[in-house]
Amino acid sequence: MSGLRLAASDMIDAVAGRRRGEILLLLASVAVFLVFAEVVVRLLGLAQPRPTGYAPVNTNHRALREKNTRGYRDLERPLAKPAGARRLLSLGDSFAWGAGVEFEDAYPQRLARAITRRRRETWEVVNLALPGMRTIDHAVQLADEGFAYQPDVVLLGYVLNDSEDDAAAETRRAADWLEGRASSPSLLDRSALLRLVRGRIWATREGRRRISGYRSMYDENAAGWIAGRAALKRMGRLCREHGVPWIVAIFPLFGNPLDESYPFAEIHQKVSYAASAAGARVVDLLAVYRGLRWDLLVVNGVDDEHPNEIAHRIAAGALLRELDAVVPWTRTGADRPDIEDDMAASPAPTGPARQ
Repeated sequence: MSGLRLAASDMIDAVAGRRRGEILLLLASVAVFLVFAEVVVRLLGLAQPRPTGYAPVNTNHRALREKNTRGYRDLERPLAKPAGARRLLSLGDSFAWGAGVEFEDAYPQRLARAITRRRRETWEVVNLALPGMRTIDHAVQLADEGFAYQPDVVLLGYVLNDSEDDAAAETRRAADWLEGRASSPSLLDRSALLRLVRGRIWATREGRRRISGYRSMYDENAAGWIAGRAALKRMGRLCREHGVPWIVAIFPLFGNPLDESYPFAEIHQKVSYAASAAGARVVDLLAVYRGLRWDLLVVNGVDDEHPNEIAHRIAAGALLRELDAVVPWTRTGADRPDIEDDMAASPAPTGPARQ
């Protein structure tokens, strides 16, 4: 009997030994794989954010700000309109300001040059855009300051965060601050593989949070959107009272694919309907950018998703033609060019966007 027990014990030890060997082999294989993956990720630089966009420019340099005495990124503009000149009043936020691009490349300045050549008459674009402004701010600005410049047409550059209310903005800033505190560097950050995996997980979660946040922002009962619709109506009423036509240009959020998977098309439709009901001629620029590569239209997709020089050029070209529908020509139709060469966009950045 004791012999049987010894044999059984030896068999159990042998099985356990084989299992330990298999486990050690498995762990060694996993370790080798992780080391190999770490080396590959480091060699290929996969953990480093890939810069996107075209020629990012630091507009904080004094020479690139072009701030006038009123604090706008524009030339000095007297309130009285020069004799023989016509004016377009540009309202907006950091998109119209031209964050990340040279002063001359921002769409208001491009539009001023192009419409002057196209119509062979003097046009000024008075740019009152300021980063961070919202629709409610634009309505107040138009009433208090805008019409003093005697504009012939008003252009509002609308970005989807323009209807964010104060409470939502404060909550978002607090969440970003807490996330920044929680993501303090650790020893594990030395692993490129771990940074890559963690970055992909974060991007997925952030994308979902962003989509959910914007959709809730445009809920019919959202305070910011209610105030935004009221502001659009006020702007429309002011323009009618002054006999000035106005255009609302809706920009897409460029940090997203601009194909059929673009997640905010429904919000564009809501804004378009509200602006049209307020009396504006609406230009949904999503249709203009549709199918183009988003990563070639941003300043730097890693840190800055503002439109770059190419995106501003495309926007100006689209808006130039829309002006024909709201501002009568002072010259004969025979003088009108069929196209504006200066506004022809660079070769379209088509093809699948990098993920």
